[in-house]
Amino acid sequence: MRSVFLIMMTLAALLSCGKVNVASMEQGTGGVDSVKGDAVSGYDFDRVTQGPWLTLFLGMGHVQEKIAEDDYHYRYDCRLPELDGVDGVARQELEATWYNNDDDYPSQYRCTMGLYVDKEFPSSEIFSQVERGVDTLLVQSFYCYEELEGLKAILAKRQDYKPRDTQDMLDRAKSVFDQFTQLMRPTKSMSAYRVYPESRICIVAHKIYDRGDWASYIIEFSFSYNGSNGCPSWADYFTVNKKTGKRLTTSDLSEKYGYARVSKELRDAFVKAKQERNADPETYNLSGQELIASADGCAIVNEGVMFYYRPYSVGCGADGEFNLILDQKWP
Repeated sequence: MRSVFLIMMTLAALLSCGKVNVASMEQGTGGVDSVKGDAVSGYDFDRVTQGPWLTLFLGMGHVQEKIAEDDYHYRYDCRLPELDGVDGVARQELEATWYNNDDDYPSQYRCTMGLYVDKEFPSSEIFSQVERGVDTLLVQSFYCYEELEGLKAILAKRQDYKPRDTQDMLDRAKSVFDQFTQLMRPTKSMSAYRVYPESRICIVAHKIYDRGDWASYIIEFSFSYNGSNGCPSWADYFTVNKKTGKRLTTSDLSEKYGYARVSKELRDAFVKAKQERNADPETYNLSGQELIASADGCAIVNEGVMFYYRPYSVGCGADGEFNLILDQKWP
């Protein structure tokens, strides 16, 4: 029980600090869609940045079955139309049974992981930035397991790992998952383990804007621990210049459109977003200047320019993330 408690407390602490996390993937089952062919192009741009692309829990494929009064079975069937229907995205699904060998409360559960990554990138610099973002999630996923310090140190060093393309990213993820699964093998008799509902992790790394010299990406992490919807899920959005590799910053936007103008429009967008969520207007009643300072990042999207905030950055956890879009054109 102590280990389970530590896992949940550590995840909560990471979320409140705004750090990006992720966990692991398969052993023996699952598969990888073809990575060759189909360049990432020809997107329906209205579709890509509307609806599910600005909503958390992408790719979770959650199914809840009622098996008795007030008793539910949670299963992830990995049918994900909002991701599977996008051209140019490689999908990898992995799964394994993991065993928590806690002396007081041993348990087992099935864990699945979905990894969705673009097959091609506009430049090697952009690939490098996306790849490091995904790998950071993979390594940080093990921060909640104090007994895995040795593995975490090895993964963080990326020894002899020189990724060239999406297939290398998928292979790396599977290797990480398999190493973790080996460490989570059973050490007691099977009758000692209590069976928990399933868990699922999903990482999405996908281009959501590509015009002129600039391209924008989403890198999202979603995690459900044993059927709980209260676990971490957030996304980072960033825009990169395809020629120089420069990443767009909130300072760039404030300088281009004027600090006062951005401050006012952010404040208006924040008030509107809170009204739409029926959130208490007096809670986190931030000024435009505070919203600029609190932003976790920014990106160009088809509707304009977006300042984004992970859960807890400018609201309570139930409010989720905020994506405040200003009706401004770039460049």
